[in-house]
Amino acid sequence: MSPQDSFEIFPWNENLETGIEIIDEQHKKLIELLNQLTDTLVKGDAVELTRVFDDLAAYAKYHFETEEAIWAPCFGDDPWLVSHQDTHSSFLPKVIELKEEQGDKPLVEIVEHVVKFLIRWLTFHIIKNDKRMAIVMRKVEAGFSLEDAKEISDEEMSGSARVLIDTVLNMYDALSSRTIALMRERIKREKAEEQLRESNLKLADLAKTDQLTELFNRRHLDDIFERELRRATREKRFLSFIMFDLDYFKKLNDRYGHFHGDLALKRVGQELKENCRRPGDYVFRLGGEEFGVLIADQLSQNVREFAERIRTAIEGLSIPNLDSEVADHLTVSVGAVIKVPTSKDTVDTYMKDADTTLYRAKKLGRNRVAVLD
Repeated sequence: MSPQDSFEIFPWNENLETGIEIIDEQHKKLIELLNQLTDTLVKGDAVELTRVFDDLAAYAKYHFETEEAIWAPCFGDDPWLVSHQDTHSSFLPKVIELKEEQGDKPLVEIVEHVVKFLIRWLTFHIIKNDKRMAIVMRKVEAGFSLEDAKEISDEEMSGSARVLIDTVLNMYDALSSRTIALMRERIKREKAEEQLRESNLKLADLAKTDQLTELFNRRHLDDIFERELRRATREKRFLSFIMFDLDYFKKLNDRYGHFHGDLALKRVGQELKENCRRPGDYVFRLGGEEFGVLIADQLSQNVREFAERIRTAIEGLSIPNLDSEVADHLTVSVGAVIKVPTSKDTVDTYMKDADTTLYRAKKLGRNRVAVLD
């Protein structure tokens, strides 16, 4: 098969490299098999689809065993490794479940659904888990303690959400261009244009959404904030920004594992969405354990009450965090900026003021709301 005939939905990206040669080579092989699966899907060969899918499942199992053997000497029975193993163990059952959920649909439709899951799962797993653990292993080999190495890894990976977005965007950029070329060759113009529109909608949604919590992401915040700031300045109306930081979230991750940490982030994100239903409310995951809410045209007292209501609601989720120095469950510190903006205000000044106010809430003991107005 020539390169021109193949359909590469998932190109390798340097952001996926862990720095551990055997793991990186096996990741490349998994991506190669995923691309083969997609290429076979496009060609509509049901027999070949089944064969490639079986090859992918078998190689994934082999890779997980290899990877865990590499991590084990460094991590022992550490919760990070336990959580990592749990993620591996749930992978194939989840794929099988996805296939079964599709019922009697044609095989090509089933595999297309599974491919989307595989792309998202593999990208997140490599960037948010494998790279994090590779950093720890290198630090331990350099003489750091496991706990110190984990802390260093968390610091180095603090920008992983943005790297993930860039990686997936690059991947889908390649997908879009290859899709156009493929559709010109294989289907009528009307169908090609429809599929291209759907691809662009998915790309646009991916560019503005945090994949874990399904909230708007930090990148989309800049676009919305700039627009609302201009309007509030012009109309001399309130524009408020509230920043939320989960208290001692690292301790939660360390004690319960990143799987439970991710579940906590999802529950907090859902709670924020349920409380932000007005057309002028926008909720974002800013990165890590930080969230933000932009509120247009609400009086100061209303915003204060809203911030306190959210703080109480998150505490009311009763998510265990026994190592927290505030409570035995997850709490949140809140910094709010409430004002009618002037021409001197910018997105950056709002963010800086919110961050300063949030720091004040933490300094006062956490699990509280501080307001700048």
